[in-house]
Order: sequence, then C-alpha cells, then structure tokens
Amino acid sequence: MTEHHNPQNDPGSEKRLLLAFLLVFVAIAVMQYLLPKPQPQPEQQKPAGQSQQIQSAPVAPNPAPPAPVASPPRPHAKTAPKQAATESDTVLENDNYRVTFTNRGAVVKSWVLKHFKDNNGKPLDLVNSKLAESLGYPLSLFSYDKDLEKRINSGLYAVSAGQPTGTITFEYSDGQLEVRKTFRPDKGYVLSLEMEVVNQGQRITAFPQWPSGLGDQTTAAAYSGGKIDWQKNGSIEHKAAVSGSFFTGGKKWLSGGDTVSGPFAWAGTADQYFAAVFMPEPPQDTALVTLNSPVELPRDPNKAEDAKDKISVIGVAVGHLSGPTRARLFVGPKTVEVLESTPAQPGGPDLRGLTDFGFFGFIARPLFLWLKWTYEHWIHNWGWAIIFLTVVITTALLPLRITSMKSSLKMQKIQPQMKALQEKYKRYSLTDPRRAEMQKEMSELYKREGVNPIGGCFPMLLQMPFLFAFYSMLANAIELRQAPWILPWIKDLSAPDPYHVLPIIIILLMFLSQKSMPQAGMDPAQQKMLTFMGPVMFGVLSWSVAAGLSVYWMTSTFLGYVQQLVINRSALGQQVRKSMERRTTRKR
Repeated sequence: MTEHHNPQNDPGSEKRLLLAFLLVFVAIAVMQYLLPKPQPQPEQQKPAGQSQQIQSAPVAPNPAPPAPVASPPRPHAKTAPKQAATESDTVLENDNYRVTFTNRGAVVKSWVLKHFKDNNGKPLDLVNSKLAESLGYPLSLFSYDKDLEKRINSGLYAVSAGQPTGTITFEYSDGQLEVRKTFRPDKGYVLSLEMEVVNQGQRITAFPQWPSGLGDQTTAAAYSGGKIDWQKNGSIEHKAAVSGSFFTGGKKWLSGGDTVSGPFAWAGTADQYFAAVFMPEPPQDTALVTLNSPVELPRDPNKAEDAKDKISVIGVAVGHLSGPTRARLFVGPKTVEVLESTPAQPGGPDLRGLTDFGFFGFIARPLFLWLKWTYEHWIHNWGWAIIFLTVVITTALLPLRITSMKSSLKMQKIQPQMKALQEKYKRYSLTDPRRAEMQKEMSELYKREGVNPIGGCFPMLLQMPFLFAFYSMLANAIELRQAPWILPWIKDLSAPDPYHVLPIIIILLMFLSQKSMPQAGMDPAQQKMLTFMGPVMFGVLSWSVAAGLSVYWMTSTFLGYVQQLVINRSALGQQVRKSMERRTTRKR
C-alpha cells in the first residue's frame, strides 16, 4: 500500500506553525505604533457658565503650580468668623463637564459629563447622589479626626469668584477652624484644586476625597468593578474590594481606612468605564487613604423594597501630608485617547494605566486599537466590528487550531493500541523497571503513526493569550457602552443580552461542536456527560456577560464548529470515524 505524505508529519511543521503565530502577534503589536497617537483636543472658549450667584468662565492654559512652601505654625489666636448666611450653588464648566458646588461644606453635588448619557438618556452625572448623602460628597475633606471632619464638611462657606479664569474660592472660619478651597476648570476632563485646613493656628492634614462611588453604578453588579488605582514610582496598582482572578491582573483585597504613602503620580477610584483620579502637584510628600464602605442596596434600583445585596462602595482620599494640597482632578471616561492625552504632571506619565487590560495587556491593547480603527474606518457598528475581528483572529490562528484538532484525531485513532499496551503492562507497579518497556513501545507507536503526544495541547496553549486578551479587551472597552447591534433588543453591547438569546445560541453551538468531536476510547456515560455538561457550564458563564463578549463567543464557537466539521470530512477524520464504528460493532 502506498503511504501518502502528510505535511503535518514533517519535522519543520511545528516550527512553521510557531513562526506563523509569532508573525500574527508581531503584526498586531506593531499596529499600535502605526496608528496615530491621539493628541489633546484644544479647548474652545465658550460663554461663561451661569449659577444662582456667580458666573464662571472657561479657564486659560494652566500655569505650573508653585512649589509648596512650608510655613511655621501660626500663633494660637482666634480669627474673625467667615461664613455664608444662606446655602447656594456655584457652577464651573468647560466643553466636557458641568460641575455644581454647594457652599454647604464646599462640596460637589453634581458632576455632569456632557458627552455621555445615563441609562435614561440624560447627561451622565458621576456623583452617586443616592450614597453621597450618607458616605460623603466628592471633594469633601477626609480627616483622621472625625469630629473635625464633620465640622469641615458641614459649614456654610463664603464664596468668591475670580475672572477671567473662572476660579472660585470657598472660605470658612468659626474663630478657631479655618478652611480654604479653590477650584478652577482645566483642559479636557480636569479640574484644578487647592485646599488648606488650619485649626487653632496649626495646619492639619486633611485630604480631598471621592468617597461614594460613581454615578453610573446603579445596580449591585455595577459596584463589583469598583477599585482604587494608582501609579507610584513608575509602578501601577489596581486594588478591588474582592480578590480578582489571574486574568484580570491579580487584584487584591482592599480594606477601608488604610493609609498608603506616596509619592503618587496619580491615584483615584474607578469602575469599569469611568474614573475620578487625583494628580498631586508635586507628587512628593503625598499619601492615599482607602475608603471601603459596606452598603445594602436593592437588586432592582426602582424597587426600594426588593431583595437587597450587600456591596462594597469604593472611594479614595489623596493629598499632601504637609502644606496645602494642590492637585488636578480627572473625572471622566476611561477611553484610550482621553487617558493618553491627560498628563498627570508636566513631562510626567499620562493616565493610560487606568485601563486594566490584565495580564495579557500587551496583546489586548493593540487588539483594541485595531478594533477601534476597524470601527472608525470600515465597519461603523461595534457588533459587526467585533465579528470581523474575531473572524480575522480565528483565521490567523487556523493553522494552530487545525494542528490541535488533527493531533487529537490521531490520538483517538491509536486509542486501541494504547489501551492494549496499558493492559499488557498493568500488572506491573509504577516503580517496576519493566514499566520502561511500556514507555518505549508507546514512543515507537507515536513515531510509527506520526503522533505528537503534546501536539494537541501546544497549539491550544499558543492560542490562549489571544483568547484571554480578547476577553479582557472587550470587558474594558467603554466604546461598547450603549452601543447597539443588529438585534433590536440589544441596545447596549456592554450590558447582558436582556432576553439571553445570544447565550442560548452559544449553548446550542457548544453542544453541536461537542457532538461533532470524536471521542474514541471514552466511556459512553462519560461521553454523554461531557457532551451536555460542557455546553451547560459554558452557558452559565456567558449568561450574564456583556452582549459584546457574547457576540465574540458566539462567532468564535461557530467558527470552531465549522472547522471541526471540515476536519471530520478530511481523510484522517473519515479514518477515525470508521475505526470508531468498527470498535462499536465489535463491542455489540
């Protein structure tokens, strides 16, 4: 009989597949350098914002802040009280945000992002109004002395405004306690601030804080993405309230009230898509206090009497340990172009580290840039762009998947011989020298049949970084937020499919794919359990994930099923099928 030459048995086959994988990775990685880096958008001057008492204008370019100068303790003497008679609101704004302050504590009661909508189609307010009343409003002051903290955050501050920069200043004094807060709108999504607290002539440590989560967190599930991020000495940390997985970058437990010493280039709190980040000026002599408040919230935000879940609300306080705290505060979206165009300090790092692409971020980031470029230049729908990118990646990795499938089929083909060898030597213990003869005969069998025992695993291992990177990339892409797809009920690719149609399709495709894979040598009961349990477990995982991820999983599973059918129709697949049929007939 003439033996047909199989290219997969060539000694250089695995090397060529590995080379193909490396070329795919290099091509994707190089794209991040080919794509133009987003530049900061110039701010346009606009008419002054209106408030009940004060008008504030857009800011001119921010000058470099003066270095803090340590001042000697003031003599203990009472100062003239300085307070407002009534409560009032003041507005600062630029092209990207509108911030409303109340002079009751000189805190932020509303921080509206003009270019983003909430779930009701209204401009998104990043102040979590439902929790701020009990946990504290943004830019209130944190103090280790809680009685003093209450006095600082409850007084009626006198307000003054400066033109033309739009700077507003809040001042409060009760004769012993003196507080001064100054705010000025900056470029992009940044607000400049300066704060100082003096009590009985002594400057005390008090940090500006963002204590009550973010305004887009409307359900218990939304709080699970809350975390504290910072960059210190070039190292970036992401800490969540609960322990994270290996694939999300190894987040650790986060307790409340911990003090972390700087210097910090930036530090703040963030959720899946938005962040509030302090950028101290200068970074030296700074500290951070972690805030973690347990709260019970109804599962349905529209039903106060609904069953409640216990959640952790993450916040942060950041400031200078001595002297007044000077900082710039970024409150905005975690889009790549915005973060990369926001420097923490002049000549310092930007905020790109806020986007946590996980362990395989070196692949996920260029994948995202590729997806975004595809959406902007070719396919103006994020759902179809995800499908296109999935097809491209799957096609590029096709040689690896084919190698894996063929290796599995070959291993299944020689199952009877392997089982015979195991039966032949089963009476010998594992430590018996004659066991080495079994390994020798097994190696000869592999060589004779052209089987690589790790051939099915190695190509799959090479694919795993791409799969996890794709998952991480889609989980962090704010561009999918409120992005619709072709299915009329999917109006937000960042939210789960409300009718679970996509997960059901994934389960069916997984079932068909499992059925299409030959299971030679497997016990019928085990094969039946695997055929049903695999799709069910995968369906449970995909039941509540974002629709964008479901689109990716559905497409990838369908392509894998098609590839399996093609392999089954190949000459090797037919041989395995006939061999399985003969063994089944003999057993009967």
